[in-house]
Amino acid sequence: MKKILALASLVLFFASSVFAQGDIYLSLSATGSRSDIAIQSFSYSDGLDESASNAAVLKEAVENDLILSRYFNIILGDPSKNIPFAQQLEFWDKKGASVLLGADIVKTSDGQFTTEAKLYDVMSGQVIWKQNYTAKKADSRTIAHSISDEIIRRFTGERGIAGSKIVFVNNSTKNKELYIVDYDGHNLRRLTKDGKINLLPKWSPDGSGIIYTSYIYNNPDLMFLDLEKNKRSVISKYTGLNATGSFSPDGTKIILTLSRGKAPNLYLITPKGEILRRLTDGAAIDTSATFAPNGQEIVFISDRPGYPQLYIMNVEGGNVRRLTTSGYCDSPAWSPRGDKIVFTMRQPGGNYDLYVYDLPTAKVTKLTNGQRNNENPTWSPDGRFVVFSSNRSGKSEIYIMAIDGSGTRKLAAMPGSSFTPSWSPNLSDK
Repeated sequence: MKKILALASLVLFFASSVFAQGDIYLSLSATGSRSDIAIQSFSYSDGLDESASNAAVLKEAVENDLILSRYFNIILGDPSKNIPFAQQLEFWDKKGASVLLGADIVKTSDGQFTTEAKLYDVMSGQVIWKQNYTAKKADSRTIAHSISDEIIRRFTGERGIAGSKIVFVNNSTKNKELYIVDYDGHNLRRLTKDGKINLLPKWSPDGSGIIYTSYIYNNPDLMFLDLEKNKRSVISKYTGLNATGSFSPDGTKIILTLSRGKAPNLYLITPKGEILRRLTDGAAIDTSATFAPNGQEIVFISDRPGYPQLYIMNVEGGNVRRLTTSGYCDSPAWSPRGDKIVFTMRQPGGNYDLYVYDLPTAKVTKLTNGQRNNENPTWSPDGRFVVFSSNRSGKSEIYIMAIDGSGTRKLAAMPGSSFTPSWSPNLSDK
């Protein structure tokens, strides 16, 4: 059983402006440089202290989002509000800014706040983009994330990740419960209060819910937590393991490890728990499976050579092949871009570190080194970052790093130990 649980614990510069469907998009070079953006203090034309406070929260959150995106350098400072706007643009131009973001916040008659965000080309003064948002003050950070993601979309053509969230397990209550937090470490909240063991959460592809393994009924059953309805249901409750569940990209299938009183093998089931097919059959432990973004292949862990290794097979269970590595492997996750697999590996006598397997070249790159154990990585929705657990601080906590191993930051400080994070899909439009 210990063996099973061990496996299952498991740039930018402006080049030109082009028009597409009536919107202005910014064409950027792929030099790896960052674009210089100024964020002017957000105004509050209604003069209310509450609007002023909301404006400060919005600006700070947007600024942090753009810094964390690693696409931008933030130009600091503020011109006098008493000078004409043309002179304000000259101020930012002298500081080297390419674009300027401003916003005005006004409290409406129904107690909500309207935010008008505008992005300017500093050289011409042209409004590149503007958008109005209305929400309660409590939702200010959500508005900030939407603004940030839209700016990133207009720079890169891809959605930003500021609206995403991370679910993980924490034991500060002396039990293992699920928690959720924004990608930047804010808005931490507890999802379960079972007083039992909950493990290995994974998001549904549409972001509406989470599957996880729970001992609430004294067996490791696979559960689904509907976040919209705040309702929990049992998906799979066979005797023995119902663990390491993961959705297919289209949400129509779940792959998981079932033991059913025998050796743990991989099965495909429906979201209602109906078994579609058994994918592996043997005395080896097969676990920790996740789908490729095309939904046609699966990466998983098996100890069939005598120690846990990476394998790939097709969704029918055929064409099984081993990915060559040199240590004990665990918790693989397929990149949203389809070209890489991030996983944990331990060399004999060493700690668990994070590695990336590049599928086109079969090159393995080490991401962590000499920082104790680093485990259970999953990808950001854009494939540029990974979230993982590490005990480098003396206890297990959640961290985020860029896929080249740089820019590591702790997600959120909280009591107890935190494990097995899972990064949501983009939730900005949900």
